[in-house]
Amino acid sequence: MSTDRPICILIGALGGQGGGLLTDWLVEAAAAAGYPAQSTSIPGVAQRTGATTYYFELYPERDPPVPPVFSLFPDADGLDLMAALEPTEAGRALGRGLITPKTVVITCANRVYSTAEKTQAGDGRADLGGIMEALASRARKVIYFANPPGGASSVNAMMLGAICKAGVLPLGAAEFHCAIEQRAVAVEANLAAFERGLLLAGANQAPVPQKQPAVFAPSPPGFSDRMGELPETLRPLVGHALARMIDYQDRAYAELYLARLERVLDCERAAGGGAPVYTLSQIVASRLAAWMSYEDVPRVAQLKTRAGRMARIRSEVGASPGDPIEVVDYLKPSREEFQDVLPAWLNWIVPKTAKLNRGVPMHVSATSPFGFATLKMLAAMRRVRRTTSRFTHEQAAIESWLGAIIDSAQKDYELACRVAELAIWARGYGKIRARGLLEIDRLTRDWPQRRDRDAAGLKAEVECSLFVARNDPDAACRPTA
Repeated sequence: MSTDRPICILIGALGGQGGGLLTDWLVEAAAAAGYPAQSTSIPGVAQRTGATTYYFELYPERDPPVPPVFSLFPDADGLDLMAALEPTEAGRALGRGLITPKTVVITCANRVYSTAEKTQAGDGRADLGGIMEALASRARKVIYFANPPGGASSVNAMMLGAICKAGVLPLGAAEFHCAIEQRAVAVEANLAAFERGLLLAGANQAPVPQKQPAVFAPSPPGFSDRMGELPETLRPLVGHALARMIDYQDRAYAELYLARLERVLDCERAAGGGAPVYTLSQIVASRLAAWMSYEDVPRVAQLKTRAGRMARIRSEVGASPGDPIEVVDYLKPSREEFQDVLPAWLNWIVPKTAKLNRGVPMHVSATSPFGFATLKMLAAMRRVRRTTSRFTHEQAAIESWLGAIIDSAQKDYELACRVAELAIWARGYGKIRARGLLEIDRLTRDWPQRRDRDAAGLKAEVECSLFVARNDPDAACRPTA
């Protein structure tokens, strides 16, 4: 092994994935073997899925005559190994020109979606298949874990095993075992995950991941006749949406969803622009289901008290069946959220104070009897959801949006489809959602009159709004003449 330069390893992770601990293990292993080494880090948002980058260099000679000079960051064509606990971090390194034909890349499919992916309107997920293909064409070798066993909590220890197996470092399994024991963090679980990483790295490479087809819940009982009247292409999506509406509210709410969709479908059929795909109805069916099941206080509490939530958390943290765990939910309801669960005529009882405007921090232990009972009580408030000011406001906005779609479909089918996509603004919560609903209201209010006055200008406004929503909410977009 050449000793004219250090061996360079870059670790890309998100806050909470254990990239720092993985780096510490490398430093401990190098020290145990007697090799000079150094690590540096550029932390992101710890425990909040911010990007965290760690850089490690090891000089492959024990007791060199002259102390080596290490760098604080990798240079072009200097990276020997890239360990990406989140695969898009490997994509970022590739985009920065750090991955070259000399680089071994280790990553897995254990996705933790970034803020940029989650805040983008629609499906903002990165194309993992495209990233993996680009890595395979550029890197010397790609080691990819398709389904890492042991849960998300073991990925860093598995990465350590894969780094050992890759043979880039002059270190053996004994040194890494020693490092895990020296750090004294979940030693048994991490040693087991390390061994799994050794095995997986030596196995055949996994295929490049492809986007999986959507899996739809079956249609609830009692809707078979009306489902049979829908175009075949719509039935899986609509059946799934009906099941969601019943879970969210009740059967009457599902009936309301179907009635709204049927209004759009009838208009689309009359306009003659739908068959056989029914593009407009497809968009409305999807967007309407998401909008009508907006996440208010009762919905969030309902999701947090699901029977399978604790089992999922146990799997993610690698807890054994007998291990006690505590789950604390951090909530910060603001004045608007308190008002949302009240009828509009009672909103005045929520005081206008600076503390309420900023939000009231609350720590609710979902694993304690009192905390779980509190969440169940909040979830039960869905029975009175129809009386709340939030429900009234959301339903009025939905009707305004649907009215603009139906009016447009009669004269401009393409515009109707674009108006249907405006529902991407009905996203998030708090001020983000309020701004989105204001944008939809700005565009759809008095729609027939505005369309009659300046159809071309209104269409340009819709296109501009969609561009801003999907690309850059802060962009200064102006419709062209």
